[in-house]
Amino acid sequence: MEKLAADGLNAKQIEFWNGPAGDSWTEFMESQDRMLGPLGETAMAAADLSTGHRVIDIGCGCGTTTLELARRVGPAGHVLGVDISTPMLERAGERAALQGDSSIELQNSDAATHAFTPQDYDRVFSRFGVMFFADPTAAFTNIRAALKPGGRVAFVCWQPLDLNPWMATTISVATQYIERPDPPAPDDPGPFAFRDPERVTAILSGAGFANIEIAPNHQALAFEADVAGSVNKLVQLGPLAQPVAQAPADIQERIRADLSAAIQNYLTDDGVKIDSATWIVSAENP
Repeated sequence: MEKLAADGLNAKQIEFWNGPAGDSWTEFMESQDRMLGPLGETAMAAADLSTGHRVIDIGCGCGTTTLELARRVGPAGHVLGVDISTPMLERAGERAALQGDSSIELQNSDAATHAFTPQDYDRVFSRFGVMFFADPTAAFTNIRAALKPGGRVAFVCWQPLDLNPWMATTISVATQYIERPDPPAPDDPGPFAFRDPERVTAILSGAGFANIEIAPNHQALAFEADVAGSVNKLVQLGPLAQPVAQAPADIQERIRADLSAAIQNYLTDDGVKIDSATWIVSAENP
């Protein structure tokens, strides 16, 4: 599959998710699905799916949510998975082909600007795929145009960083040894761009959505079975993955040692479980 051209407003995100980040997420696919799956299922419940629905899966990644959406809407339904990450979408395509589900379609495209068929879909869903738009109001305006009147969007996004110790702890530990890259401006694209529910409401209402609901959600994230595996995942997938990887070996060892100590308290009989705080967002197309 040819990589999506890194141009337009979302050029930085396209470049990012088609580089080491996309490769790492593909490598850790099963682990990520185990960790994020329950959060996605909570958002799917808010989507109020029915058999026969036509659904868009924004930021479908390696396809786990797309496959589950297809299962829920059945063979009479249709699911369009959209993602800007070529390596992740290639994995999604392999999995869809193995399943042989003709109701699934995959599109290597930017949902912010993709020319969706107008008023053709009943639902739009996303598991952490909508916080990366350079112009989120314009992006959701484009997405809303694909929904039928009365259609529904539902997604899960992160609450503020300090309420998510799985990432806050990693950053705190690593930045004792390495310089943290300049953090994005508060409203720039990134994992925590939708942390403020008032901003999310303004974006969705500005895009023409109505009946906006934003509910807090707190669930423990299941990491790996042991501390060492969890540390390996945290340093390879977090926002400091690249600077940590570029640090001298002794610095990397110190980061891993300190992070191991920091998350030891999260080790349970069922593996490492770290608290998370998210928003479950839903809205309707009038």
